[in-house]
Amino acid sequence: MAGGLSIGGLSSGLDTTTIISQLMAVESQSQTALKNRATAVEKQITALQSINTRFSSITAAAAKLLPSTSLGVTSPGAAWTATTATSSSTAVTATARASADARPGSVSFSVNQLATNHSVVTGAPAAADQTVVAGPPFEVSIEFPAAGTDAVRLLVGGNGTVSDVAAAINGDASLGMRATVLQVSPGEFRLQVSSSTPGAAGEFQITGMEEALGEEVLLVQGRDAEIDLGGGFLLTSATGSFDDLLPGASIRPTAVNGEVVTVTVAKDTSAGSAAAKALVETVNTALAELRSQSSSTPGSGGTKGVSGALAGDAVVRSTIQDLLSAVSGSSDSVAPAGVQLTRDGTLVFDQAAFDDLMAKDPARAEALVSGLAERVRAVADRASDPVSGTFTTAITGRRSTVTDLNDQVERWDTRLELRRTTLERQFASLETVLSGLKSQSSYLSSQIAGLPTYG
Repeated sequence: MAGGLSIGGLSSGLDTTTIISQLMAVESQSQTALKNRATAVEKQITALQSINTRFSSITAAAAKLLPSTSLGVTSPGAAWTATTATSSSTAVTATARASADARPGSVSFSVNQLATNHSVVTGAPAAADQTVVAGPPFEVSIEFPAAGTDAVRLLVGGNGTVSDVAAAINGDASLGMRATVLQVSPGEFRLQVSSSTPGAAGEFQITGMEEALGEEVLLVQGRDAEIDLGGGFLLTSATGSFDDLLPGASIRPTAVNGEVVTVTVAKDTSAGSAAAKALVETVNTALAELRSQSSSTPGSGGTKGVSGALAGDAVVRSTIQDLLSAVSGSSDSVAPAGVQLTRDGTLVFDQAAFDDLMAKDPARAEALVSGLAERVRAVADRASDPVSGTFTTAITGRRSTVTDLNDQVERWDTRLELRRTTLERQFASLETVLSGLKSQSSYLSSQIAGLPTYG
């Protein structure tokens, strides 16, 4: 707008607003092309990010089948060391846990006692507002015999009630104790104190409240869990769980039933097949994503073709080939372990073939599947490495392109605004000139019409 005023063809009769809009549409074609290009590149970035996620899944699936190193110690893949743990009795729970030194085996024992938390209650009831010890702030002494340490002195506010003592105990987390005020009859309360530390180590003694609340009454004696392996050979556990008795199993007695219980740790052969199947599925998912994003279907009969965001992309094509080569390019075929590449370029997993090889030659089954996992992980790492991966660098480059395109679009905004202002001023000037000419024409016509006529 020129000075905020639009002549609008008052003198020329032209629709200058429409003319300017049409001229601006022609002028903005370059900017529109830049916007379309930026949108297309953003779609490519989204497609690459989706593919990158698929390849991260390949890396995670392969890791379960490949050795890992921690603190200089190399351990087999979790899928090959997985175990199952079973108990012959409901009195003992057995749970398999990840352990590099897990080995098949069994152990039999009887449960003598369970781990318990030490718990006491004050000997005499008190009213809710009754002063436990009158006078100024006083100390409650708490001793831990098993620890062999000095008694803890706990300061309670003056004229404290049972609730005040409970608050003082609960307010010191380092004690590892929990105090609860129990209503044992209408208007009468006792203080129950329990150790949060199981076993004999949690045993404690409280002194300093005997005068008002009497000697503490033992509710539960803190004891360690104890099992008998036979012949009087005893094992104890303060936590109640025997996690080191059989590597690869957590053993926790839950009842004392006088029976001999057998816990068995066995190799979990299903873990290897599940991991191999998962690897095949993640590779197939990645291949499907690659093909979908790079597909190109030409149109026919006036119908427009459909293309993926990365149609014709060389990086995508080479990555597809790398994955297929990782499956079929090894000199030692994975087919005996149940993994094969079909004619349409997808993988299939034959559970029966894998189980058969695991039964006959588990070492070879592990070697074949681990070899496949290593090869596809190498492809995935080259593609999705967070610093140097081909897809990572492609995403970074395209983001830079989008930034540059958006900068150009912004510069075009300024350029087009100046162009519109120029056109509006030019057409406004035209209307002003035409208006002046029209006035002069009218004046001349009136003068000519007033000249005398001679007949």
